[in-house]
Amino acid sequence: MRSDKKMKLSLRKTFANTWFMTRLIFQASPLYGTMLIFEKIRHSGLIFVEHTLGIGFVLEAAEFGKPFREVLYFMLFLFGLLAFSGLYSAVFNSVVAEICMPKIEKKLKFLLYEKAGSLDIACYDDPEYYNEFVLAVSESKNSIDRTVNLIGMLVSGLVIFFSYGTYFLLKDSVSVLFVLVSFVGSFLIHSIANKIRFRLNLKINPLNKKRQYVHRVFYLSAYAKELRLNRKVSGRMHRDFEETNKKIYQCQKEESKKLWLLNFLTGYVFSDFIFDGIYLGYLVFQAAVRKALSFSSLVVLYNSAGSLRNGLRILSDLPPTAVETALYVEKIRNFLAYETKVVSEKDLPMPEEIGEIRFENVSFAYNEKDGDIIHQVSFSIAPREKIALVGYNGAGKTTLIKLLMRLYDPTEGRILLNGVDIRNYDLAQYRSRIGTVFQDYQIYAATVAENVVMDEVPGQADVVPALRQSGFYPRLRSMKNGVDTGLTREFDEEGTNLSGGESQKLAVARVFYKDCDQIILDEPSSALDPIAEYQLNISMAKASENKSVIFISHRLSTTRHADRILMLEKGRIIESGTHDSLIARDGKYAQMWQAQASKYV
Repeated sequence: MRSDKKMKLSLRKTFANTWFMTRLIFQASPLYGTMLIFEKIRHSGLIFVEHTLGIGFVLEAAEFGKPFREVLYFMLFLFGLLAFSGLYSAVFNSVVAEICMPKIEKKLKFLLYEKAGSLDIACYDDPEYYNEFVLAVSESKNSIDRTVNLIGMLVSGLVIFFSYGTYFLLKDSVSVLFVLVSFVGSFLIHSIANKIRFRLNLKINPLNKKRQYVHRVFYLSAYAKELRLNRKVSGRMHRDFEETNKKIYQCQKEESKKLWLLNFLTGYVFSDFIFDGIYLGYLVFQAAVRKALSFSSLVVLYNSAGSLRNGLRILSDLPPTAVETALYVEKIRNFLAYETKVVSEKDLPMPEEIGEIRFENVSFAYNEKDGDIIHQVSFSIAPREKIALVGYNGAGKTTLIKLLMRLYDPTEGRILLNGVDIRNYDLAQYRSRIGTVFQDYQIYAATVAENVVMDEVPGQADVVPALRQSGFYPRLRSMKNGVDTGLTREFDEEGTNLSGGESQKLAVARVFYKDCDQIILDEPSSALDPIAEYQLNISMAKASENKSVIFISHRLSTTRHADRILMLEKGRIIESGTHDSLIARDGKYAQMWQAQASKYV
C-alpha cells in the first residue's frame, strides 16, 4: 500500500502532469480542444449575460421607467445570442465530441499499448509494478475525462470569476469578502477529501481485481466444466466474492464518516449558510437600512449569488481536482517513463550464419528474496545441434530458454553467439531469428492465418505448408472458410473453438512458418496424443535439419533422438550426454527414463 507521502505531489508536478494530458488532447484533436474552450466560455458567459445582465436590465427598466423600446431591442439581441449559442453547443456535443474523443482515447491507449509491448517481462513478476500498470491502463479513459473536466472547470471558473467578480465589485465591493471566505474554506476541505478518496481507491483497487477475477471465473467458458464437476470450487468462489465485498465495504466504512463531515462543511457551512444566510441579510441591510443598493440590484445580486456560488465552488474544486487528476496521470506517466532494461547495448547486426551458442557461468535470480534460479551454468550449442532440456518441475529449464531469448538478462555470466555477447546484438533482429512455442501459448481472436503469421497476413503468404507440417491440416480441411476461419467466439458468434491438441498444433505451425535459425520448443507435444506426437517429431526433424533446436519435454520418448540431453536439477546441469550414454551412466536421467518412457517403448 502506498504511503501518504508517496501520494503527495508538488505544485510543479501537478502542473506538469495536467499539462501532459492537456497537450495530448490538443495533439490528438486540436479542433476538439479549441472548441471545448469556446464551449465553456459560451456556457458560462451566456448564463451571466442572461441571468445577471438581462434580468438586471429589465428590472431597472421597470423600476426607473426606461423606454419599452430599449427593453425590446435587448430581448431580441438576447434571443439571437441564445439561438447561436444553442447551435454551437449542438455541433460541439453531438458532432465534434463524438468524432474527436475516440481519437484522443486512441492516441493515449496506443502510447500505453506500445509501452506495454516493450516492457521487460520482469515487470510482470513485480506485483507492485503490475498493479501500477493495471491502474494506469484502466484509468486511461477516466484520466482523459478528468482532464477535459478540469479544462472546463478552469475556463468556466475564470469566466465566472471575471464576469461576476467585476459585476459584484461595481455593485458592492464588500461582497468579495463573502466570496473569499467561501473559496478558502471549500478549497481546504476539498483538498483533504480528495486525498482521502484517492487513498480509498488505492486500498480498494487490489480487492476489485480479486472481485473481477471471481467474475471472470463464472462467465468464461474455460472454467465452465470444472465449476460444474467441482461444486466446492463454486462455493469457494462465492465465499471469496462475499469476503471481498465485505472488505471493500469495511474500507469504505472507515472513511465514510470523515467524508460525510467534510461534505457537510463544504456543502452547507461554506456554501448555503454563508450565502443564503449571512449574505442575504447583508443585502437586505444595504438596501432597506443604508439605502446603498436599489431593490433591482438587491434582487439581481441575490439571484446571482446562486450562480456565483456554483462558480466559486468550481474555483474551489479546481486545485484539489487538479491534484486528484494529476495523481492518476502520474501513474500513466510513470508507466510510460519506464526505461526498458533488456536493450541492445551496441545494436550490432545479426550475422548471416549462426554459429556456436555458449553459456558462460550464467546465473539468474528473479528477485533477491528468492535467490538464484540458475546457478553457474555453462554449456555450448553447436550449429544445427538438437538439444533437449529435461528435469523435474522447477529445475530451471524454461528460465534457461528465456535467458537465451533475452526475455531476461543473466544476473551473472554471459551468453555468447558467434563469440559475441548477445546483449550487443540488435534486440529485434536477434529475437526475429528465434522461433518459439511456449507451453502457455495463446490462441488469439483472429483468423487461422493470422494466428500462424502473428501479424496481418500479406497477400502472398501461404500458411498451409506450415499447418501441414504441424499436423493441423486435417482440421483445416473441415473448416468452411479455411485459413480465413475466425478462431474463438470472443467477437464472432460463428468463430471456431479449438481443442487443446488442435491449439497446440496451430501454435507449432508458427515455428514452421517463421524463417528462423533457432527453434525453441517448451513442451511442444504436451496436449497431443502419441500418434500426433510421433508425426510432429517427424515433421520437426525434417523442418529443422539445418537449424539449432532446443526443446523441453517431460515425455522422455521425445528427447531420446536429441543430439545431446542436458539434465537440470535446482538450476544446475547435473548430467549431459546422449540418450544412450545417460542410460548407461544409470544416473538421474536413467531413473526418469525407467520410471516413464520405458512403459511406452
